[in-house]
Amino acid sequence: MDEDRKIRFLVSPLLFFASLSWGLLRDGTRTLSDLLPGVGLKLEKLPDLVALLAGGGIAVFTLGYVIGTTTYVILRVAFMIAARFGRGFGSHEIALSDESLGLIWQKVGAPGEPNRSAMFFAGSTFDHDVLRKEHEGVHRWIVRRWNAFSVAATSATALALSLVVGVGLRIRMTCGWWIPVALTCVVLCVAAVIAWRDTMGTLNFQARRQKR
Repeated sequence: MDEDRKIRFLVSPLLFFASLSWGLLRDGTRTLSDLLPGVGLKLEKLPDLVALLAGGGIAVFTLGYVIGTTTYVILRVAFMIAARFGRGFGSHEIALSDESLGLIWQKVGAPGEPNRSAMFFAGSTFDHDVLRKEHEGVHRWIVRRWNAFSVAATSATALALSLVVGVGLRIRMTCGWWIPVALTCVVLCVAAVIAWRDTMGTLNFQARRQKR
């Protein structure tokens, strides 16, 4: 697995555990041992917490995959619903204007007339085939911005899930816990939107650039 994907699978679960740990600290009436019997670590000791997370590397990675998949499904379904009402692109992974789709359709050698239902396939082929071969630097930049979007989106999901799980584990929903987490979620969502717009804007620009 490539390093960028590994990072995406590690950041979100670490934030998830960090949020739950902070919730426990703000609660003041419960400890990690209450949630994980037999684990006698004090959350005030950062080295102990780091050791716990490192020792559970497989679990952390698995949780990262689950959070990433959850984020993907939420975004995909949301964009499909928006497309049903004529306000979306059907997939959050590719968003092309009619002009860009037509130009890309020709560039990748797709048969027939441009079809918006095949936008995802045309766009991904253009990025990973045409741009990767002819403009590798641009392709790499798009990949970096997409990774920035993915990390921000999955991290926001992780923090939101930490509050839900925290309630399920009967951790007190103190203002000192949920307000910082909620504010961080907002920042991450804004960062995700900016990175997404940068990615799609560059893809559309490259499509028009190929016109000459």
